[in-house]
Amino acid sequence: MPLTLTVPAIDPVEDLTVEKRPRHLQKWLNALPLTNLPVASGSLSYEIGALNRQKVAMETRLKLLEQYRGVILTLLPALEEQSVATRLPLPDRNREMADLTRQLLTELAIGYKIVLVDYQGTRITLGKGKIVQLAAQRAMSVLGRVLAVCYQIYAPAPAGIWFEIHQIFRFAIEQGIANETVSDENGESSVGLVYKQILLLALSNPYHLNPGEVERVLGYLPRFGSLAQFQPFLQAGNSAGLFLVQTGGDNPPKNVPQNIGEVDNRNDILLNTQAVFLALSQHADRLEAEQPANMQRAPDAAKESGHRDLLQRLLKLWSAAPKRVYHRSQNISATEACIGLPAIHHFLGGEKPAGDEMNLAPPQPGREARFVSSRWLIVNESAGGLALRNVFDSLPQIRPGEVIGLKAEGGGWNIGVVRWVQSDKPGELEIGAQLMAPKAVPVNIRPTIAGAAETFQAALLLPEILLLKQPETLVAPRGTFGPQRELQLELGNDTTWIVRAVRLTEQTSSIERFEFSRG
Repeated sequence: MPLTLTVPAIDPVEDLTVEKRPRHLQKWLNALPLTNLPVASGSLSYEIGALNRQKVAMETRLKLLEQYRGVILTLLPALEEQSVATRLPLPDRNREMADLTRQLLTELAIGYKIVLVDYQGTRITLGKGKIVQLAAQRAMSVLGRVLAVCYQIYAPAPAGIWFEIHQIFRFAIEQGIANETVSDENGESSVGLVYKQILLLALSNPYHLNPGEVERVLGYLPRFGSLAQFQPFLQAGNSAGLFLVQTGGDNPPKNVPQNIGEVDNRNDILLNTQAVFLALSQHADRLEAEQPANMQRAPDAAKESGHRDLLQRLLKLWSAAPKRVYHRSQNISATEACIGLPAIHHFLGGEKPAGDEMNLAPPQPGREARFVSSRWLIVNESAGGLALRNVFDSLPQIRPGEVIGLKAEGGGWNIGVVRWVQSDKPGELEIGAQLMAPKAVPVNIRPTIAGAAETFQAALLLPEILLLKQPETLVAPRGTFGPQRELQLELGNDTTWIVRAVRLTEQTSSIERFEFSRG
């Protein structure tokens, strides 16, 4: 299959300012002000971009790209750290750094793609096997990192990037180099290994992850990605742990379709994650037993707060793809929304929004709470959730896992949870919300055994839904639940309940939802 990778046209006029001598380039790289990230990354992007438009021998181009890559890998952690923000849409500073990072990685990927295109056009390829192995692995790896940056800032993947990733894998298969190893920053790697890692990252539901969790997932991939396996679709039996990879298209992997007619047996393959699930499950069991983590197979963040929660989500995601329960339809309407337990608690109590501004950020400590709601456009909806879009003057702080209140005109407040967030334009935000209950009762909650400084916190009492066999539950701030923990609830009209937490049904970075017993 001939490669159809996107690369710029070669300038017919030689640019003598473009450095094509590896020794001289190294001197220039050594002089870069690496502590000044905008200047260093901008200079690197410009120089690689200029090189990409010049005619250079394959061997020389690859040497130059490897020199650039070494410096970029040094800068990348700091670049990504300054690209990520806890609030969305991204502030201007973070967005500028994210754009610089993506541009830099894109130019580097183009360089490696040019080597592949040149190799394909070479009549005599004898003795050039190491060149194509390295270029293919590097191109795949850098494109995967572009995707990771998009996931970290909740931006859509660039059009065509999945098509190119699939193409490079198919090319490597045809050349017999997919499993040939080369050295990289994680030790030994290959095109096939990087491809598996990229697919697993996409299957981690990256737009549903909290800020910083993409990097944690990336920490697992070099250690567990090799356990995933490819197999033809016809070998599929039980679909648990199997995901469809359509190598002829521009899409990430997805769950195996029920309709066999959707599958292209010439281009589609299956990713089998059963061994990945087993290894991660064993690792999770060791953590739960509080045994020392196997440092050969655990990222550095293994003991950080929230790590076990992420691990449990990955176990679910990599064992079976999430399936949509309800059909989602296009809709053009609007809804009022408020974010966070305190705000929903406030409005359920009959309070009005504090002004027309759209600052949804939580109040600062020591300042009077000022709760607001805003109007969102409903992009599409189903019985189970909605996709919402808005444009903001003042930037809200919204992340996956936040509880959200939704209110149609003339109706009451529905309670949901934010499942994913995307933002590709300054001031514009799109979120997906899953509905939990059609109504709620605002309550105040605290443990019956509490310190003198421990005050009541806002919580929500969700009613029983008989049709769905869903018992009444409490939604409270994270850290409230404990098995058989006794809690005091304050309801309206001076009513107080003593309840006991029974079963945790959901935990996010912000809230816990759990069943309880009264009395």
